[in-house]
Amino acid sequence: MAKKCVFVALIFVIAMIVFVHNDRAYAAGTTYYVSSSTGNDNNNGTSAGTPWQTLAKISNLTFNPGDKLLLKSGDTWNESVTLNGSGTALLPIQITAYGSGSKPIIRSSAPAVVSMTNESGWIISGLDIECTTTNGLTSSTTTNRAIDITYNAEGAWSNITIDGNLVRGPGINSNSEGILISAVYPTNKHSEVARNIVISHNEIYNLGWRAIGVAGWDNTLSNNHKSSALFRNVKVHNNVVFQLGNQGIVIGNSNYSTIKWNLVHDAGQYAGTGVTWGPGGIWSVASSYVDVMFNEVYNMSDSNTGHDASGLNIDWSNEYVNVQYNYAHDNKGNGVTTMANINSRITDNKVKGNRGETSIGSGQIALSDFTADTGRYSGLKNLVVANNLIVVDQANTSALSSKDASPGDPWSGNSFQNNRIIMANGISGTSAYKIGLSAPVDLINDNRFYQVSGTAFQAERFGVSYNTMAAWRSASGFDLGSTISALDSVAPGNPSGGLAAWNSGSLSISLSWTAASDTGSGLNHYNIYRSTTPNFTPAYSNMVGESTTASFTDRQELQSGTAYYYLIEAEDNNGNISSGTTSAGATSGTIPASTRKYEADKDVGAISQGPVWYYHKWNGTTYTPLANYYAPWRMWRDGSTFLSVGENLQSPDGSDSVRTWLAPEDGEITLSSNEAIHLLNTGAGADGVNVKILKNNAQIWPASGWQQVIYGTTVSSPAITLDVIKGDAIRFVVNQNSNNLYDTVYWNPILTYNSIYLLSENFESSAGRWTVQSGSWSVVTDSGSKKYRQTDYSGSLATAGIDSWSNYTLASDIQISNTAGSGGFANLVFRLTDANHKYFVYISNMHGMAIKKTIAGTQTVLASKAYTINVGTTYRVSVEVIGNQINLYVDGILQLSATDPAFTFSKGRIGLETYNATVLYDNVILTEL
Repeated sequence: MAKKCVFVALIFVIAMIVFVHNDRAYAAGTTYYVSSSTGNDNNNGTSAGTPWQTLAKISNLTFNPGDKLLLKSGDTWNESVTLNGSGTALLPIQITAYGSGSKPIIRSSAPAVVSMTNESGWIISGLDIECTTTNGLTSSTTTNRAIDITYNAEGAWSNITIDGNLVRGPGINSNSEGILISAVYPTNKHSEVARNIVISHNEIYNLGWRAIGVAGWDNTLSNNHKSSALFRNVKVHNNVVFQLGNQGIVIGNSNYSTIKWNLVHDAGQYAGTGVTWGPGGIWSVASSYVDVMFNEVYNMSDSNTGHDASGLNIDWSNEYVNVQYNYAHDNKGNGVTTMANINSRITDNKVKGNRGETSIGSGQIALSDFTADTGRYSGLKNLVVANNLIVVDQANTSALSSKDASPGDPWSGNSFQNNRIIMANGISGTSAYKIGLSAPVDLINDNRFYQVSGTAFQAERFGVSYNTMAAWRSASGFDLGSTISALDSVAPGNPSGGLAAWNSGSLSISLSWTAASDTGSGLNHYNIYRSTTPNFTPAYSNMVGESTTASFTDRQELQSGTAYYYLIEAEDNNGNISSGTTSAGATSGTIPASTRKYEADKDVGAISQGPVWYYHKWNGTTYTPLANYYAPWRMWRDGSTFLSVGENLQSPDGSDSVRTWLAPEDGEITLSSNEAIHLLNTGAGADGVNVKILKNNAQIWPASGWQQVIYGTTVSSPAITLDVIKGDAIRFVVNQNSNNLYDTVYWNPILTYNSIYLLSENFESSAGRWTVQSGSWSVVTDSGSKKYRQTDYSGSLATAGIDSWSNYTLASDIQISNTAGSGGFANLVFRLTDANHKYFVYISNMHGMAIKKTIAGTQTVLASKAYTINVGTTYRVSVEVIGNQINLYVDGILQLSATDPAFTFSKGRIGLETYNATVLYDNVILTEL
């Protein structure tokens, strides 16, 4: 749809502390002070000299974007608090500390010490939040959580930051938990709930169940939710987690999320009975595209379950999880484990000192396919274990073990290559491998073993033991390119001459240095560490990567205009570290906000066809989901023909091959591709393929018929800009032409959001998202386009949207085409609960314009003015509402502003309303602020 309005950029000017939009400004919120020692709830709370006293005061109010709630340092509140109101990305609501001294303490035994439900745009920082339950870990009472954020209604939730808090409990045996973000929805929920969640720099300890959790709960089946689509862009960074009865950090039902730079230790320490959930230090479950990087985990125990106790875990129903550059050591279980998952990687990690004393297996890296969800996914497939440093230094352990633990699909495509394996001297019962029955690793090669000369090689596969490398190679065909060398305990030399520079083209910092030397086992790589302060100590919590050459490019979570300091150290093949480092430093330039982009080959789903791409066949009547994911080809197939859809390939057969993208939200998108469409090969009888793109069932490319693709001639994928609403299907269709010979076509679509709306409506297809509350409404054609019209002079109202919408701009083209003799009204309604509880703006050919609210049927005028509205003329009317401030524009010019001191409605649906008039509405756009 061509835009009929001009959107004005929003700029947050920190120096002025205002929110600027075109020709007017908002104050950036109100600052409120709370002191348990000096406050009074009858104060106005707007200065440190007149603070409120209780958290109950906060719980009973709804706050505006940009508001700050400041709790006095050194004070204590023995009560819980509920946070109400939503901020925006530019104007979050903050609750934090003021004054000097220790962090303000909030302590309670309530189900949640700090809670919110269905809110966006909050920063919770600088607080000491304490759970005080006296109930035991396995008691039937409700868990006492420090921070509990819940989503249980449709909404575009976003931008929650929990940073720099102290979160603690009464002990590892208590029914307590640290930070939980949860989505509570029915079984059929397979779309995004919330995005942009940051949990960072918190110290969390002395709790029972877990420190940090992100999870979905299926309230139909009373079970864990299965979808990986619920949360997007969750960042769990730089937390210190310790002294826990069970879990460390658990991320579920998430996609494109990161767990980085965390330190987890001494979890799983509960020693009583009744726990059935085996603990892990850091793990993801039912998630897609998760990076687990730069974490250190040690001293995990098993909560007296006999299970898990691992440092890092790729749990069941995961896909595309990357476990890289972590250090897992001295755990009761394993360093790194897996459950049933597909297309994941365990690379460049360091594991040592893990005892393998639980049910997963004996390996420092232990593979399994355990799952309680065999109906959704089973088996272990396409796992890459490579370039790790594995130190086998505990009795009866191995470098790698595998165990078939659950029924279902067979294992396939798993590899173990290029790892460095240190076999410590004098440790009984150790081995290189312990490969279990029905748990095959398909490729094992090019590994480097280091051990004392004369020590026998030990391995076990499918119950058969081997005590020489030659016997192992002969029986298995593995390790033909692997080597055995002497142990090396001498550190390499130091790198020197470090340099760093900002690279504006790649938005990265480039480092270089003079190479170090090593006379022992050989230099393996360099470790690169980064801080925003000089003279720091290298640790996994500040590592940003490794390099096998004397240069490195840093792209890890860089911020604009920040001075970064680097240390580079050398590491040899036995894990010996140089005694010194070389340093470098650079300041980053401007880093633009990332675009929201979906790429076919990067977002492919291997489990349940998600989270946003789906794979179908079309028989001319019905779109049928492809039922089988064929792991060796990384493609979805129909199981009976050659029809398939892969990461960037499609093959038709008797039915068309269809790649479908379902819009996660309303907005304007651009379709493109990173390469031209082309056939991979050809042969006798080949006749090419036909392709097209549909939006739902309407063809958008080519203009009609099919675009033919023949071998040797590429076809440019079109660049198309269009509006979508949530749930719209963009289908990329490949047809076999007259036969299916050599019909595999390369097509890698990309869809990029240019703008994101809460709602976009041009009425070209229908008014299906609008509910008629009163009057007679219909879609009509006027001046060549569809519009939404009512014809009932006694009053008409149609509504759309959800009750959780809060801060937004609502705009519509409005034409009053006929009126009664006394004049007519056309309204834009916002934050509507029902017809008698709402805000609205109106324009009238007789009465000008106004901003009003209705409470229990009684109208109150908040602002009004005379203004000429001509019958038969179309006006672009928009209302901007942020917190309790409302602005009305006509044709892009600010006409009225109002503030509702009572802040009567903070959320609600939208509506179109008329009285004594026939009105045409078109191009309704709702944009979140």
